Amino acid sequence: MKQHITPEDLLQLNSSQVLNLRDMWIPEPNTVAMARICKDVINDEYDTIVFVIGEVIVQENSTRLILKSMNSAGNVDVVQEDIEELPEDAGDENEDEEFPCEYTEPDQYFSKDDCLPILNIGQLIEMLGRVKYGQDGFSIIIPPAKRFVGDRGCRVINSVEMEFEEDELCDALWKALVEFL
Repeated sequence: MKQHITPEDLLQLNSSQVLNLRDMWIPEPNTVAMARICKDVINDEYDTIVFVIGEVIVQENSTRLILKSMNSAGNVDVVQEDIEELPEDAGDENEDEEFPCEYTEPDQYFSKDDCLPILNIGQLIEMLGRVKYGQDGFSIIIPPAKRFVGDRGCRVINSVEMEFEEDELCDALWKALVEFL
């Protein structure tokens, strides 16, 4: 059984859905998050980093949240390449040299503004309650383990008969939440 949404699910959201999800999300330690970090500005390339939140830091005199990864910098294996020495004529101002830009992953601190939650089933149900998915409640229907031909998958239904059906409960809950973001 799938327990969490995937980073690919989050990447399919449009910009307003991303902002709404980020506004609803209250980061907590020991939860999984995804950060989008720019690795090439010219080509507009981003790297996706999935991490477990170890600590939520509130900056003084600010509402900005900083998420500290549970992985400490000491546990990361760093491969260090040999650095070439600059040639003697490197001081010439007339030469346009290209310097290789190497991407390095951020150590362990991420701004909440660059992150999204990788929600589990419980968090999805909690957020559906927050967006008032079912004013009069909603139902989650899980099929029996032994399925017969024609049996339906997991379903999430609210009081106005809005229904989302998927093979995985996590996916059905995610589709319902995305509809309301």
